[in-house]
Amino acid sequence: MKRLFTTLLVLASSVALANPIIIDAPVNHLFVPEGFDNNDNVEFIVTGAFPNPCYKRNKVVVDVIGDVIDVKVSAIASNDDQACPDMIVPFKEIVSVGNLQSGEYKVVINKSSQFEIKDEMKIGEASSQNVDDNLYAMVDYVDLGITGGADGSARLVGWIPSDCIQVDRVEYRSNNKDVMSVLPIMKQVSDFCPMKMVQVNIPVKFETSQFKHNNVLLYVRTLDGKSVNSLVNIRK
Repeated sequence: MKRLFTTLLVLASSVALANPIIIDAPVNHLFVPEGFDNNDNVEFIVTGAFPNPCYKRNKVVVDVIGDVIDVKVSAIASNDDQACPDMIVPFKEIVSVGNLQSGEYKVVINKSSQFEIKDEMKIGEASSQNVDDNLYAMVDYVDLGITGGADGSARLVGWIPSDCIQVDRVEYRSNNKDVMSVLPIMKQVSDFCPMKMVQVNIPVKFETSQFKHNNVLLYVRTLDGKSVNSLVNIRK
């Protein structure tokens, strides 16, 4: 009986060591785009790096308490790092907050941990009752070209849902720190709008000297109210 108990105890200990644990994700940067209003789905982006491939994403939990947006970004870590290669694995998370009332907010990522990050953001008042003041293109991805976007140029590759809609203009909203929000705005040119997917390639060009950081997030608003985004190293 004693031998059986000892065997079960060893097996239980081995299983406990093999089980993954939930930890605060090692985030290292928070990107807060400009230009949201109280009709928008508010988003921001966090980046970080896992120390090896045995770390995995877990989940993002968002709580809005008064003027504080409290975000918990967690990860799954293995108890046994010996089986993992020594390799840095970068990650990026889109944090979807949803609709917020107009005003100023404090953003806190992984509060009271060694990876805590803080910033602020401002939500404006919408000029209309529509879900969005503008009609945007359906952007699939950002093509950074051979320069990787280092010169401030890129292309937005995507679709518009009908040939009665055309590209009107591209607007830019910079936080002058680390985010360039890109708004590919469409316009209706005909009352007859048959469903016809039309591919578009929209050029993007912005001045890189305005940013304080080398890594800049291109945050592109899309037709579904969310975003497509890409990190650019502008190599100052």
